[in-house]
Amino acid sequence: MSCDNILREKGYRLTPQRMLVIEALHNADNHISAEEIFEQLHARYPYSNISTVYRTLELMKRLNLVTEADFGEGRVRYHAAEKGHHHHLVCHTCGKITDLDESVLYALKHTLLRDYDFEADLRHLAIPGECGDCHEKKAAILDSDHKNKPRAMSDIHQRLPVLLGYWIEHNREHEQEFRQWADKVAFLPREVAQQLQEAAGRMAAASNDLEKARQVLTNNKEGH
Repeated sequence: MSCDNILREKGYRLTPQRMLVIEALHNADNHISAEEIFEQLHARYPYSNISTVYRTLELMKRLNLVTEADFGEGRVRYHAAEKGHHHHLVCHTCGKITDLDESVLYALKHTLLRDYDFEADLRHLAIPGECGDCHEKKAAILDSDHKNKPRAMSDIHQRLPVLLGYWIEHNREHEQEFRQWADKVAFLPREVAQQLQEAAGRMAAASNDLEKARQVLTNNKEGH
């Protein structure tokens, strides 16, 4: 029995606005949102309100005349129940939607009832996941990264010792400058001279640490 007949039998008024909501649901090729239904309603009845759409959809939902599904896009979409129950696999990467036959979930429904005493409503589901195409693309990217890893490691072993040498030389130059300025005690406050000496000491310690790192890289390279 069609939606309008069921509503009429149950004593609900079939206003032009309600009829247009039902029409939009039945004419939709795919699932349709309340906002999309309202666009059609507003085109015919400019003074209509989206609350009319929501109230009609809520009524139809209570009467099991419409099912809803969340495809992960931030809004619910609706489907006329008399068109049949089916489910969807929604790829969270590319957004592709694949229809899933209802019979696939029969075993799950039976298990939930048997083991958990839970009568699941599995009339309409959107199951998030990743489609085969996206999975293959991701695997290809990971494989490419794995193949390029040896090259990246080789670049590090070649470039980092050069950079370490530059940093060591740079630090030692600053260390010498700080010590030279610290020696000018006749022109500098004692506190400033002391701070320069401490900074020179930190530069020397940093140079020693960088030299040790460069030596480790050199030994590893020779070992390979």
